[in-house]
Amino acid sequence: MMSTGRGFDQYSGSSHYRLHGQQVLVYQVVVVVVVEVVVVVVVVVVVVVVVVVVVVVEVVVVVVVVVVVVVD
Repeated sequence: MMSTGRGFDQYSGSSHYRLHGQQVLVYQVVVVVVVEVVVVVVVVVVVVVVVVVVVVVEVVVVVVVVVVVVVD
């Protein structure tokens, strides 16, 4: 029983070491994924802002033209 316990401890120690290595790899993968997600979100936000600005500018131009035509 005692030797089985020690064997289990050694096994859990080595598996813990392997798990730690996997955690480091998972951490690196998570960092890469988070960076990619942040880049995609920033690009999407920039595109949305540009589209909104263009639409607002077009609406303002149309309103100004309509007002000028109606006033004339």
